[in-house]
Amino acid sequence: MKGTSREIFLERVRKALGRREGAAPDRVSLDHNIIRRPLPSVKDELASLIDQFSSRARAVGMSVKRCGRAEVSKVLADWIESEKLSTVLLPEDPCLDSDLRDHLTRQKINICSPDVDLDTLYDQVDCGVTVASAAVAATGSVVLTSSENESRLASLVPPRHLVLVPCSVLVEDLLDLSGDDGVLQCGATGIPSSVTLVTGPSKTADIEGVLVTGVHGPGTVQIVLVTD
Repeated sequence: MKGTSREIFLERVRKALGRREGAAPDRVSLDHNIIRRPLPSVKDELASLIDQFSSRARAVGMSVKRCGRAEVSKVLADWIESEKLSTVLLPEDPCLDSDLRDHLTRQKINICSPDVDLDTLYDQVDCGVTVASAAVAATGSVVLTSSENESRLASLVPPRHLVLVPCSVLVEDLLDLSGDDGVLQCGATGIPSSVTLVTGPSKTADIEGVLVTGVHGPGTVQIVLVTD
C-alpha cells in the first residue's frame, strides 16, 4: 500500500467499513429510548419535569421562582428592583408585555434594546433578560437561541442574568433538543445560528482549583418559571 501515512490510514478505515473512496457515509440512526434515562413514572408528567428542573437548576447555583402568566411582569419587576439595578437589556418578546416596560420606566430603570452597542453592554448594562427556547430537566439547563429580537450576548456579558422559562418548553433531557420539534431541528428558518446552554452562573478556577463565580459573565442567574 503506497501513499502518505494519512492516505494509508484512511484507506484502511474505508476497507474496514467496506466503503469506496469518495462514497458518502451512511446516515446515523439513533434510538433515543435506548440511551434515555426516563423520569419516574408519575401521573402528572409536567409536574415531574418542573420539580426535576427546579431541583437541578438550584443544585448548579441558579435561583428559581415560579409564577403564573398574569404575574410575570410583577415578578420580574420586583426582582429587578430588589437587585437595585439601573440598566437592563430586554428582548422584544411577546412573553414580556408592555406592563413590565412601563413599570421599569416609572422606577427610572433604563431599558436597552437588543441592538445595544457593545460599549454600553459591557460598561452599563446590569442585567440581561432572556426568554428560553427550551429548558432541560435532567441537567437544569436553559437553552437560548439567537434571533433578531434577542441579543446573543444578553446571557453572557452582564453581571446578572434573568431568564424567563415557559413550562411549555421544558424537555426531559438533552436528546430532546435534537428530537422532533427540538430547537436543534432544521425548521422553516433553518437551525439557529447560535444556541447557548446555560447551566449555572459563570465559573472559573485557578491552577490550585479554587472556584470563583462570576468573573467573566453573570455571577447571578435567576430563573422565572411560568407555570401556566
